[in-house]
Amino acid sequence: MEATGGGRDIPRRPKTKKSRRTLVLTLEQVQLFQRRCLGKQPTDLVFTAPAGGAWHSGVFYAHRWKPALDAANTAGLTKRPRIHDLRHTHASWLIAGKVPLPVIQARLGHESITTTVDRYGHLLEASDDEVVAAVEWAMGAMIPDAMTEAA
Repeated sequence: MEATGGGRDIPRRPKTKKSRRTLVLTLEQVQLFQRRCLGKQPTDLVFTAPAGGAWHSGVFYAHRWKPALDAANTAGLTKRPRIHDLRHTHASWLIAGKVPLPVIQARLGHESITTTVDRYGHLLEASDDEVVAAVEWAMGAMIPDAMTEAA
């Protein structure tokens, strides 16, 4: 966020061209945004702090994130995830769901597919079964069935 002379915060421009992107949303997410946008102007923030302005990271961390972690730790969570870990979790879920890496690259706004592969490539090891199945399918389509040849 950038502060203007009047003390009002305005969003900064994205860091790179790839940072500006369109995201696919679920029907539930679309409905959430529609409810949040009721009565708002095109320049209004959709998700605001309790006082109505922009969230500042330190305030969000102190008043929302830390209390949520404290409650989760009391309930048995053994780690203290960072807010940025939500991004990694999302990417991991996409990989587990077999979403192609170029699609994940676009969704995360990575300038290069190399960034996506370097960061999340180790999670692809779980797709060995899919590789074997694809090769078996391709080879099966190319090798005539022994029963067909014998006839």
